[in-house]
Amino acid sequence: MGTRTQPRRGTRRTTVALVAACAVGAVAAPLAFAAASAERAPATAAADDRLLRTPEAPRISNDSYSGFQFCGDPAGNPVVTTGSPTLAATLESVAPPGTVEPARPGPRRKVTFEIDTAAGKPALHRQVTSDTSHDAALQVPAGTLSDGSYRWRVRVKDGGTASAWTAWCDFTVERA
Repeated sequence: MGTRTQPRRGTRRTTVALVAACAVGAVAAPLAFAAASAERAPATAAADDRLLRTPEAPRISNDSYSGFQFCGDPAGNPVVTTGSPTLAATLESVAPPGTVEPARPGPRRKVTFEIDTAAGKPALHRQVTSDTSHDAALQVPAGTLSDGSYRWRVRVKDGGTASAWTAWCDFTVERA
């Protein structure tokens, strides 16, 4: 009648080792993917969650009723036809669709705009208080800019914390 054979001891150990290696791999692989994702995350988020986000989408317009030209556009640097353009930036992304803006938004944030000539000479340094936590805008006072090349940047402050400055946005004033 059939005889039952016992597996060799070495085979049993190999099987146990193989199962253990698979279990370790099942845990290690997701951890490796998570570590790789963390390396690609923005440095500001990993460094200190108390920092404010750098304003996004810096843009410039001839006035508050004209369309905006975005900084960094591949088509070239913005050109305005007035010495009193409007500068704007997004401070925070708007809440996801389907959510409602709070009836009483948080504290108003201070937003600092800087304009320099293309040579780096300061032309304007102005701090405004944003009425919303989403966007900020500054209409450059008349007579501040003459024809020529300039650059501007912006950052936001909330209490004792401040965001990084945006990259400089080059633009040209060409009044007709």
